[in-house]
Amino acid sequence: MKSVSLLATAITATLLMSGCNVFKKNGTTVDSENANVKTTTVTGQPEPASAETQIAPLLGSWSVTAINGEEVKVNGENHPEVTFKAIPEAKTAILVIGFNGCNYLNGSWIVKGTKLNPNGEFISSLRACPDAPYEFAFNQAINQVASYSVIDNNSISLNSESGTALMTLRKRNLSFLNGAWQVTTIKGTPVPASTAIKVVIDIDECKIHGNAGCNILNGTVVINLDKGDGIEFKDLATTRMTCPDIATEQSFLVALEEVATCTEGASADQAIMKDSDGMPMLTLIRISPDQLNEE
Repeated sequence: MKSVSLLATAITATLLMSGCNVFKKNGTTVDSENANVKTTTVTGQPEPASAETQIAPLLGSWSVTAINGEEVKVNGENHPEVTFKAIPEAKTAILVIGFNGCNYLNGSWIVKGTKLNPNGEFISSLRACPDAPYEFAFNQAINQVASYSVIDNNSISLNSESGTALMTLRKRNLSFLNGAWQVTTIKGTPVPASTAIKVVIDIDECKIHGNAGCNILNGTVVINLDKGDGIEFKDLATTRMTCPDIATEQSFLVALEEVATCTEGASADQAIMKDSDGMPMLTLIRISPDQLNEE
């Protein structure tokens, strides 16, 4: 999936830097040079713009949990997803970046209430994949989207002109985990002051690395897309030094392998990792990169 990210970035940059291009679709004009969206009612009077409130429910990264009513059953890097980003130059226009399990699709929609009007066709990368079971259905569905509806706080439905659900999306709520962290408790037990467990988590690259308390740690982050806060840590590997408090490190590694979900604590600078039964495994506090090497 990451091998085509440069192409996706290039396509995205092209869309965002299109100068004074003006797109017209379904009676809506997007003027990127004059940085506004103009819509016209039946009476010919301009409608009041409320860009922030119109696009806010869509912004962010979403996992595709169903396409045409069929549950998406693939996890990991090949799971389809959609990201919506604001286009400041166009107010109620949003950039749409889709991933169908193989290729990226880039385009834009005009948001008018719950209506989504496309600005031209989607541009796609051209990677050939041996295993992308939802690629064709995803491409068809995203090109038929005409509106959206809110299911709950973490889920929306992208719908056809007739109101039929084409895609169900679940919000990915783990971006706050990106960065450097220090582990403060393991299964409710405070980490001794003499043992500093510090890790860096990269959700986008699906990696974790750092100091497990004695040894250097590397591993893989797996986002469980069946739920918004689902996360697992796999393929954990460490160096093999022996330290006085090696038992704390071993407890940390066992707890890390049992993690099933993660949520924010009292703020975005605190994280609580729990097992599948909802029992706290680890609590963490955010630190600066400069603190990673401090004893």
